[in-house]
Amino acid sequence: MKLFLRHTIPGILFFSGQMIALFIILWLYDLYRPAAFFYIALLNGIALVIYLSYRFFSMLPLLKRLQTPVQSVAEPIRRDSDEPLAAAVEQFLERQQTLFRNSLFAERRKEKERHRYVDQWIHQMKTPLSVIELILEHPGEQFQTDLRHEVDRMRIGLDQMLYSSRLEAIETDLKAEQLNLRTLVTGIINQEKRLFVKNKVYPKLELSSQLYVYTDAKWFRFLLLQLITNAVKYTSGHGREVVIRAVEQAGQVTVTIEDDGVGIPKRDLPRVFNAFFTGENGRRYGESTGMGLYFVSQVCQKLGHTIELDSTEGVGTMCRLTLVGGKQDD
Repeated sequence: MKLFLRHTIPGILFFSGQMIALFIILWLYDLYRPAAFFYIALLNGIALVIYLSYRFFSMLPLLKRLQTPVQSVAEPIRRDSDEPLAAAVEQFLERQQTLFRNSLFAERRKEKERHRYVDQWIHQMKTPLSVIELILEHPGEQFQTDLRHEVDRMRIGLDQMLYSSRLEAIETDLKAEQLNLRTLVTGIINQEKRLFVKNKVYPKLELSSQLYVYTDAKWFRFLLLQLITNAVKYTSGHGREVVIRAVEQAGQVTVTIEDDGVGIPKRDLPRVFNAFFTGENGRRYGESTGMGLYFVSQVCQKLGHTIELDSTEGVGTMCRLTLVGGKQDD
């Protein structure tokens, strides 16, 4: 009742103002007659009471619902009244509830994916730790290469976990700047040279020293590192190459990373950017979380870059990154 009274106060004040204005007009033009004025006010008062009573009873179900505590976010919206305002409010609440549910389900799905990824990551980190423990039990120069390899695996895994935790708040961690593409790629290859040597894969650069790109250095480096390590991982073998090239056209630079490795089965291609999708190659070679390309696609979306992937099983894979850039002498 209190809520309804607060809702009708403007109408009651408007009615009272009308009566006062009518009294002033009649009095100024010497038309005021107490009995007639009282009769008019009485009729208008009765009409107002009838109107407010109708509004009260038509809105009563809505008023009760607004004052009833909500027991659950999944509580259904009940159509208790055909009164236009009540129906409009119920429709609004229903749309709002639908959006809230979708948002809640999306957050729950992300949380489950995060927990699943952390579980897989912890399981993968156990392997290099076990190998390191075995190596430390038999120290010697001949084990240094294996030890470095396991340390590199842990470093790559830790980096991926760190970047995945920052992905949700990537907007607060961006700094767009002009970067020399060849310098950036060369730095990544030098850092991962042991990975190339161990897998007997050779990098081949076809990059002009004048090419630059506009992007965030840290995140773009993460993108390239994921794509290059994937290419090396699935191109293991004597004499194989990973070719990294770039072309500039109309204010954009397309970076291509091409390998002649095992390739991706055609049936797996539409799903390679899905979270936790390992595909046939992931199951065959093991140690795949199915999150690398997913993170790449998410970062590209956040940075405004486009990514495309073409592959033929048994022939190789080509990945293309397109972003804003040009030549230094432009």
